[in-house]
Amino acid sequence: MKPLKNKDYIKGSLFGMAIGDGFGYPTEFLSISEIVEKWPPTGPDKPEGNPILVTDDTQMAIAVAKALMESENQGFSPSLLEQKLTKYYIQWLNDPKNNRAPGMTCIRACERLEKGLAWEKSAELNSKGCGANMRVVPVGLLSQKGLSENKIGAIAQFQSALTHAHPTALAASEITAITIAKLINGVRHQDLLSELLNYSEKQKKIYHRNYLKEIWDRPPFRTPEEYITLGWEQVIDVLLKVKEGLRKNETKTNPCLISGEGWIAEEAFATALLCFLLFPQSPTKVLKRAVVTSGDSDSIACLAGAFSGAYCGLESFPIDWVNRVEYKKDLESIAAFYKQ
Repeated sequence: MKPLKNKDYIKGSLFGMAIGDGFGYPTEFLSISEIVEKWPPTGPDKPEGNPILVTDDTQMAIAVAKALMESENQGFSPSLLEQKLTKYYIQWLNDPKNNRAPGMTCIRACERLEKGLAWEKSAELNSKGCGANMRVVPVGLLSQKGLSENKIGAIAQFQSALTHAHPTALAASEITAITIAKLINGVRHQDLLSELLNYSEKQKKIYHRNYLKEIWDRPPFRTPEEYITLGWEQVIDVLLKVKEGLRKNETKTNPCLISGEGWIAEEAFATALLCFLLFPQSPTKVLKRAVVTSGDSDSIACLAGAFSGAYCGLESFPIDWVNRVEYKKDLESIAAFYKQ
């Protein structure tokens, strides 16, 4: 585990997430030509606004973090975690600030949760939108509370399953959280991709039934292992695209052309990972690359910022950006939870 004396990697990951989200918010629905035209000559160089307004990505990550904080006393048991996730997802649904182009899968699923439907009936069974994993960073940070990768993976999948229950949404959520855990625990950027590929291969048949119950049980799947294997195979596919992008050192190419536009969970993860691994020592370059993209720029930059912050620490971001970001107090109190 990394020593936390000199750099703050926990805050780095949380603030990197929010800064990236806010940085990418204005470019989310724009093509690269539109971005460059609006912010000549190469797109925005810093996040706009004071505060830097974030989107549903950070808002829902805060909801997940609050649910984790309130379920730690029972070891993040499935029943208590379900109760707390439901509580904070519904709070997010009804928050007046929930007006930042939220994903419709999240909205519909949370509306069903609010009506009292069981989570298995609330989830969108065939959705693998990036709402599943844009909010999962706080789960990856549970490695700092001593949780195993297996437990982190189960919780990561479960926080997705309440809204997005396609097997790839679950696998992408797990690999996103595991990436945070590995980076904050000191895995070198040169080794990260091979570690993630090995991890994904080993997880192909692992179904977390104590959390997921029988959510797998629908056509065309005959077994829970068959269900979750599909998710991991799609994660492995995008990891191989990242590997190819890194081999070609595609720093100038729109990363969405390599690993996907990020509207779906595995692509948001992969394109964020590619942006990070192209500039592993420079979070500002990572975020610039993530923001000037043709896809779901805020979600790509949100995850890329979280990866960069977990690896490089809070101090690697301009202090002005850190001070301006929305929800600063919430992020600080969440960070304190992981240090207890």
